[in-house]
Amino acid sequence: MGNGTRGAQLLLRLALIGFGLQLSGCGSMIDADQARLCRAAAPALHDEAVEIVETQLVPVPNDPTALRYRYRVRSSLGGGPHELICRFAAQTGAGRFNLVALIQDGAPLGEVKLFILKRWWLEDARSQARGAPILRLSPRGAYWLQQALGGLVLMGVYGLIATGFALVHGLYGRINLAFGEVAVAGGIYMLVAVSLASAAGRLGPAGLAMALVAGMSGAALLSWVIGRTVVMPILTRARSPQPVLIATLAVAIVLAEIFRLTSPFRENWLPALINRPVFIAGQDGFVATATPAQFLAAGLTLTGISLLLGLVRFTGYGRSWRAYADDPLMAALTGVRVPQLVGATFALAGGCAGLAGVAMVVAYGTITPGDGMSMTLKALISAIIGGIGSVPGALLGAALVACVEIVWSSAFDIGYRDAVIYSLLAAVLVLRPGGLFQRAALSPREF
Repeated sequence: MGNGTRGAQLLLRLALIGFGLQLSGCGSMIDADQARLCRAAAPALHDEAVEIVETQLVPVPNDPTALRYRYRVRSSLGGGPHELICRFAAQTGAGRFNLVALIQDGAPLGEVKLFILKRWWLEDARSQARGAPILRLSPRGAYWLQQALGGLVLMGVYGLIATGFALVHGLYGRINLAFGEVAVAGGIYMLVAVSLASAAGRLGPAGLAMALVAGMSGAALLSWVIGRTVVMPILTRARSPQPVLIATLAVAIVLAEIFRLTSPFRENWLPALINRPVFIAGQDGFVATATPAQFLAAGLTLTGISLLLGLVRFTGYGRSWRAYADDPLMAALTGVRVPQLVGATFALAGGCAGLAGVAMVVAYGTITPGDGMSMTLKALISAIIGGIGSVPGALLGAALVACVEIVWSSAFDIGYRDAVIYSLLAAVLVLRPGGLFQRAALSPREF
């Protein structure tokens, strides 16, 4: 029975690889350096006395080399909204720094004006950045530092969602494919809370903190509801893992569609509060930068991961979780309150996913329903690589996946990035089915 069950689980995971390859295009990220250049170009197109207030910075659909920058201008003579589309020579490599076209309010900027803008305005902006870094570092070193800074947020996001998989799988050996959309829900709840706080006045630190808590709490409640109304009833009727997998996938699709349909009726962007770049290290043409928002997002995820590790390792909940994972019947006989443990586990896993969604909003300004399945698949890969059912393994797997994603995106064609990550999963399943910690799914899922 053990070998048959392991074989079925291996086939199930390989099926997930094929499903993931079809959905690998979901989600998108904004290049921080391209965003900086696009922001720097806007002031050159207006008078010096004009104040520019950013309202939105998003990728252009179906054009991976372009960004759409929306802003408002303020001056003594009035102001109004404007839109700037910045198109770059390439999505990766050196071409990603080469601005090849600029479209302001639907009118392309002429070649001569674009050349003047790049030669004298943007070059001066780069020179100012070169003189301001905190540390001196070679351009190559600064480039890889830039990628590492971006990878911190990704590692934290994947790690938090992967721990949600580990917590639930540790109790029941089942995979909940709705965790990515729970993370999206956390980000959306935060944006709704920010919108309500902004309507009451200028958004401050207290309002932002309350929005963060609202996002996490809403996601925790949503995960608890999914656990009680979908996962637990199925577990009492079916011993196979497939019904839970299919049902939670259906829940994820329903949530994604609800979020998509309701998108026009709410504010979908975090106001630009703490997004001014900090020049960290570099020289001779390239400086690694990061924004306070990115530092805040990375700090939130790493703090959440640290607290979760401490909770599982040192608290009564953690002892109950490990006892039930080892032997459910003996844990119940020794006094573990199983219903409370299960409810707390679903809520905690949802809170972790919600924190991941909140961190995405803080770092990138928004989160979209299309991001949910992409985050689900990569977090699931992280959990399987680390040894699904192991919380530290999930975090280690997330670090590995984020590292592979960043390194490949920086050095090779980004179009093959997700294929490489799914291939890594296939290699781990074949060569080390128990994950990096050699925890097979049927062995006790201790800490």
